[in-house]
Amino acid sequence: MTDAGQGAPRVTADLRAMRLFTVFSLGLGMLIGGMVQVLLGVGTATGARAVILLVTTVAAVLVGLATIPLLLHGPDEVSPRHPLVLVLLALSGAVWVLAVVPPFAGWGWAFTLAMAGGVLSCLVRGRWRAAVILGCWAVIGLGGLTGVLAPSRVGPPPDAAADAIVLSTLAVFTLLPLSAVWVLQVVLRLEHARRLASDLAVARERLRFATDLHDIQGHNLQVIALKSELAERLLTGQPERAGREVAEIRRIAQVALDDTRAVVNDYRTVTVAAEARNAAAVLRSAGIRCTARIETPDLPVAPGAVFAVAIREAVTNVLRHSRATGATIELVRVAAEYRLTVTNNAAGAPRGDGTGLAGLAERVAAQRGTVETTREDGTFTLIVRVPTTDADTPGPVPEAPTRPRRRWRTRR
Repeated sequence: MTDAGQGAPRVTADLRAMRLFTVFSLGLGMLIGGMVQVLLGVGTATGARAVILLVTTVAAVLVGLATIPLLLHGPDEVSPRHPLVLVLLALSGAVWVLAVVPPFAGWGWAFTLAMAGGVLSCLVRGRWRAAVILGCWAVIGLGGLTGVLAPSRVGPPPDAAADAIVLSTLAVFTLLPLSAVWVLQVVLRLEHARRLASDLAVARERLRFATDLHDIQGHNLQVIALKSELAERLLTGQPERAGREVAEIRRIAQVALDDTRAVVNDYRTVTVAAEARNAAAVLRSAGIRCTARIETPDLPVAPGAVFAVAIREAVTNVLRHSRATGATIELVRVAAEYRLTVTNNAAGAPRGDGTGLAGLAERVAAQRGTVETTREDGTFTLIVRVPTTDADTPGPVPEAPTRPRRRWRTRR
């Protein structure tokens, strides 16, 4: 199995482990917060008030533990008004309100409220997160100051250093859920982006395969149809020539089959010279005089494949959309570019852009080349240019290929 094949299960296992670790860390934080709240609150409240604070704290911790799995779904999947979240806020708020009512029972009873505020901040988005955290701190701070400034207080006298430590810890406990969940959400988004990139690569490869298949089979099937019609007409008057055309049809069908297999295996390479010879033979079979001149012995493989596609597309268009009696195919190197020129002398009526020229423009743009078509006095010309420097040292692919430029001119 390749590294890419092993990577997906490994990533899935890592994500599962990260989810479990996030649940464990948040659950541990909730338990520690509840224990600290109870330990700091011992002796600061008495009688029925102490019992209610203790029972409500335990209930808030249990509800908080049940709420933690909701945080793994993200703010888009779980509403902040979820019943567990509302119950957690109600219980933790009740604990803090009961602790603030004079005589003040101490800052330690605010730990469950800090954790509840952190849980709520994970279920909202954008500025609401900061608003929830600041609001939680404001409720704790204002409530505590109200209790501290009250005339009556139980327990030991206030200790500024101890209160500062407790308040700092409360601030950390408020941020603890959001920090852990935020990291998990970022990782999940990155994994989602990786999967999208993988799906896009698959779709791009399918499009490439479909384009190659169209280029090969569209051309070959057109030639087979043309030769079949010719053989049918020759069958009565010239049976020997008809037999040769049938044999040629069989050969072209075999070539199409071999090319299709090669595309599937991704090793098909057809030289421009061979493509030009085949194109000229096809045009001559259709009764079109054709001359081909290929003078690029140093043509690299990548632009050569593009020019081969251009020749197939041009010949197919000549057969389908013109009544030409003569055509030329010329590929030469001019200065710092390779230039392919295909002409025919009886172009059909102008028509909208088809998939053939659009697909050709995309392929040529990948080599930083251009596609241009002109019509002058019924003569149609296709010109494909590819720079030699970019062909030898491929550069980045443009974001969007330019459409084939068209010029229509008529001489008087």
